[in-house]
Amino acid sequence: MRPQVLLVAFAVLAVLAALPIAHGQGASPWPCCDKCGVCTKSIPPQCRCQDVSPTGCNSACKSCVRSTGGFQCADSITNFCERRCTPAA
Repeated sequence: MRPQVLLVAFAVLAVLAALPIAHGQGASPWPCCDKCGVCTKSIPPQCRCQDVSPTGCNSACKSCVRSTGGFQCADSITNFCERRCTPAA
C-alpha cells in the first residue's frame, strides 16, 4: 500500500511541476528566454538572452540595455535559455 501512495504523490508532483507558473499578466517566471544568445561551455552554462521587450526589462535584470526595438537584459545567467517565456509555436 505504501509504494502506491508514494507513486501517486510523485505523479501529482510531476504534473504540478509541468504546469506553467504565471506571474503578473500571463508572463512566465524569470529568468526565461525565447531567443537564446551566447552561452559559456561551463557546467552549468552561463547564457545571455537576445529577447527584446518594447516595455523594458524584468525588474530582476541587473543590466538592462536599450537596443533596436526596445530593451534587452544583458545579464549572463545560469541556464538562462532553459525555460521559454512563451509557448513554443
